[in-house]
Amino acid sequence: MQAQAVTLTIMQSALISLWISIVMTRSTGYSSTAFRYSPLMTGLIVGIVLGDVPNAMMVTAAIQLIYMGVISPGGSTPSEPAVAAAVAVPVAILSGLKPTEAVTVAIPVGLLGSYLYQLRFFLNTVVVTPLVDKYVKQADERGITFASIFLPIILGFAIFFPAMFITLYKGVPLITEVVKLMSGRTIHALEVIGGALPAVGIAVTLKMIGKKSLMPFFLLAYFLVIILQSLEINIITFAILGAIISYLYVLVIMEKEGEISGELEENDIAKDANSAGEGQFTDRDLRKIWLRWRYANEIPHTFDRMIAFSFLWSLIPGLKKLYKSKEDLSEAYERHSQFFNTECIGGAPIVGMTLSLEEQRARALSEGRKDEAVSEEVINSTKVSLMGPFAALGDSIEEGTIQYILIALFLPLASAGNFLGGILPWLIWIIGNYFYGFYFLKMGYKLGIHAATTILGGKSMRYILTGLSILGLFMMGVLTASYVDVTTPLSWTISGKTFELQGILDSIFPGLLPLATVIIIYLYFDRKELNVLKVLISLVIILAILGLLNIL
Repeated sequence: MQAQAVTLTIMQSALISLWISIVMTRSTGYSSTAFRYSPLMTGLIVGIVLGDVPNAMMVTAAIQLIYMGVISPGGSTPSEPAVAAAVAVPVAILSGLKPTEAVTVAIPVGLLGSYLYQLRFFLNTVVVTPLVDKYVKQADERGITFASIFLPIILGFAIFFPAMFITLYKGVPLITEVVKLMSGRTIHALEVIGGALPAVGIAVTLKMIGKKSLMPFFLLAYFLVIILQSLEINIITFAILGAIISYLYVLVIMEKEGEISGELEENDIAKDANSAGEGQFTDRDLRKIWLRWRYANEIPHTFDRMIAFSFLWSLIPGLKKLYKSKEDLSEAYERHSQFFNTECIGGAPIVGMTLSLEEQRARALSEGRKDEAVSEEVINSTKVSLMGPFAALGDSIEEGTIQYILIALFLPLASAGNFLGGILPWLIWIIGNYFYGFYFLKMGYKLGIHAATTILGGKSMRYILTGLSILGLFMMGVLTASYVDVTTPLSWTISGKTFELQGILDSIFPGLLPLATVIIIYLYFDRKELNVLKVLISLVIILAILGLLNIL
C-alpha cells in the first residue's frame, strides 16, 4: 500500500469522529449493533472520507477477522471494533502499512474505546436515571422521551466526539511517524501478529455457537478448503455447500424423531402463533411498539437499570392505550423502569408478553375485578425470569451466529477492496431481523406467557438453531483455512541438504499451524475462561517474540 500525506485534515477528523459518535451512542437504533461490533462499515466511511475506499476495505477486512464473535452480553465488550478501525485504517493508509500489519494498531485503540463506552454507561447512570424517575412519577411522556432517548445521545456525543477528534487529528500523525521509523524485523513481527490474530475472533465465534457435538462440521469445512484450494472455489460456493449440509443434517434428525412430514408437535411456532386469540392491539399498534423497542434498545443503557428505560419507552404507546388515568399510567411506567436487560431480537417476545399481561390487568381493573387482575408481581417476575434465557438466545444466535455468517459470506469482497463487503452484511442482517423480530414480538403478544415454552422449547426452534449452528461452524472452518496465516520459515541443513520445517509439516498435515492455533485458543475459552482481552494480549506478546526471533 502506497503511503499518503501523514496528516488528517480538520474536516476529515471531524467527519470520522461524527460517525463514531453516531455508532457508539447507538443513535441509529438496533442497526448500530452491526456498526459497533463489526468494523466493516466504519472502514467504508473512513475510506470515503480519505478518498481511498479499496485500501480502507482491505485493511478493515483484516481487522474484522480479529473481531469475529465480539458481542456484548451485559452491554460491554473487551474491545470496540468500530473505534479500532476508525484509527487503524487512517494509520495504515497514511503510513503504507499492509492490512495484516495494521491489526496491531487496532488492538490497543479498540481497548481504549471500551473504556469510553463504560464512561457512557456511568454518565447515563448518574444523569439519566434520576431524570427518568422524575418524569415517570409525573407520567410525563415527553420528559421520559427526552431523558431516555435524546439526553443519552447528547451525553455520548460529549464523550466520543472530542476524544475521537483529538485522537485522529493529533494522534494518527504521531502513530504514522512511529510506524515509518520501524525496522524490517519489527514490520515482519507485525505481519506475523496480524496473520495469526484472526484465530482469536474465530475461536470466540466457535465458543459462542457452543455446539461441541457439531464441531466436526468446522473441521470438515477446514479440510475441504485445504484439499480443494487448487480449484480456487470462492466463499459463496462454500456457503451454499454448508447450507445444503445443514439442511440434510436437520432432515436426518427430523426423520429419526418422526417429524419428516413437517407436522410438528402442538407447540410448533407458526401453528401456535396463528391459532392464538386476538387482543385489542392491531398489527399497526404492535409494529409501532416494535419499532420503538428496536430503536431505543441500547440508547439509555445504565449500570443500575441496564436497558429498562428502552423497555419502558417502547411500551408507552401501548400503556397509554390501556390506562386512562394519570395515576395508573404512572404506576405502569414505574413497573417498567426497573432493572431489565436482554438482547433486542431475543427480547422481542418479552415485550409482546408484557403487553399481553398489561392488557389483561387493565381489562380486569376497568371492569372492577381488581382481585382477578394480573398482579404487578406477576408482570415483573415474568420479565425478569425470561430476560436471561431470551438474551442467551439472541446473543448466541442473532448476534453471535447469523451476523457473523453474513460477515464471513461477504468478507472476500471487503478483502478485495469492494465497498459492497461493508454494506451487504449489515443490510441483509438488518432487513431480515426487522421481519422476524416483529414476528417474535407479535407471537409474544398473542401467546402471552406460553410464548416462552413455544420459542425456547419447541422442536421447530431446535431444528432452526441446529441448522444455523452447523452453517456457522462450517463458515468458521472456511475462514480459518482462508485467513488464518501461521507459517514458519525455520530450516536447517544436513549433509548439504536443506530441510524446511513448513514443508515437512505440510507433507504430514497441510494447514496444521493455523488449525492448531484456532483449536488451542478455542480450548482455552471452553475449559478456562472466555477472556478475549487476556488472550489477545498474550498472543500478541508471544507472536511478537516468535516473529522477532524469526521462528514464525
